[in-house]
Amino acid sequence: MISGNKNKKNEKINHKKGVIKKRIFLCLIFIFIIAFIVILGLYLGNNVVRLWMDKYIFRRDIGEENLPAIEIDESEDTSVFAYGGYIATVANNTLNIYNNQASIVTTINVSVTSPIFAGNGKYLLLADEGGTNLYLIYNDSLQWHKEMEGDISQITVNENGAVSVVLSGTTHKSVVVMYNINGNEEFRTYLTTAYATDVAISEDNKYLSFVEIKTSGTVIESSVKTISIEKAKEIPNESIIYTYTTNSNTLILKIKYKNDKIVTYCDNSIHIFSNGNDEEMLKIDNKTSFADINLDGYICNISESSSSSLINSQYELNIKNIENKKEHVYFIKSAIKNIYCNKNIIAVSLGNEVEFVNTKGWLVKKFTSIQNIKDITMADNVAGIIYKDKVKIVSM
Repeated sequence: MISGNKNKKNEKINHKKGVIKKRIFLCLIFIFIIAFIVILGLYLGNNVVRLWMDKYIFRRDIGEENLPAIEIDESEDTSVFAYGGYIATVANNTLNIYNNQASIVTTINVSVTSPIFAGNGKYLLLADEGGTNLYLIYNDSLQWHKEMEGDISQITVNENGAVSVVLSGTTHKSVVVMYNINGNEEFRTYLTTAYATDVAISEDNKYLSFVEIKTSGTVIESSVKTISIEKAKEIPNESIIYTYTTNSNTLILKIKYKNDKIVTYCDNSIHIFSNGNDEEMLKIDNKTSFADINLDGYICNISESSSSSLINSQYELNIKNIENKKEHVYFIKSAIKNIYCNKNIIAVSLGNEVEFVNTKGWLVKKFTSIQNIKDITMADNVAGIIYKDKVKIVSM
């Protein structure tokens, strides 16, 4: 009897201890959840807290001393371009391709005097501006090379390896030519009364659009014309399915495809052209210092800050989704030298600092240099910080 009572008593004590431990455990979980929510709320809602956590907790600040570097000769006129996970340099008719550790992967002999580049994913398109040579690179291999019948003025490549080039110096003012991934010509369009100043190919290879500029009258006229690639192969004269025009005070500068939408950068606004419709996304005024459309489904612009309460921020990086129109804002304290965009990253150059911000308005990395930065080139997985004598590689 005595032994049985002791066992029951021990069971009650053990049960009570178990209940207490469970309650303590649940309380700790509850406290952790509350603390996480509070910290997350502060990070999202308080710019001062976010900057402090980015610097001291997430260690997003990086310096140039620990980064891989590509040495370049100051005496040579070296051009640098990032694509995919690579950095490409061109000098003295030599294309060098480096990985993100600054190790040379391959060298390709080219013939270019004034290199221009277009990149999309793993594809790099290299051309001789004003010349005739055109090269398509896939990863680190030469896909094809062509010598054009005319002077190259504009180039583009989509993520599937479809290429378009605009030629001048022929009997026509401009000739727009498209090639497939194998370098076979799909079609060409001749412009006799206007110039093509930019060109883009849709992601599904169904459409090609180009910017047309007419200068024959007293007023410069600009428009975007969309070609059905399927029709262009069969009935070239009936292949233009849409023509988008702007008013006489607007000059179209650049276009980019997002699905079937044409994101259009004008000198005073950004528009979305789609299925014959025109939607203005952004008005560019005298408070707008920079704007860009080279993002995946977003546009962005830098403007003077409308709020002086957030750690004395002077500028706002405004990022807008072209589908749902949702906006994100990133605040910047220093004067901005330039912005560079690729896919979902915006690099904000502040002279000797670069803040890499994603399209959600969050700081991804902050790069600090003891030298002034000459230029920046952006790709999917890497960024090249260009100086006079070297290129520092930042992995995204």
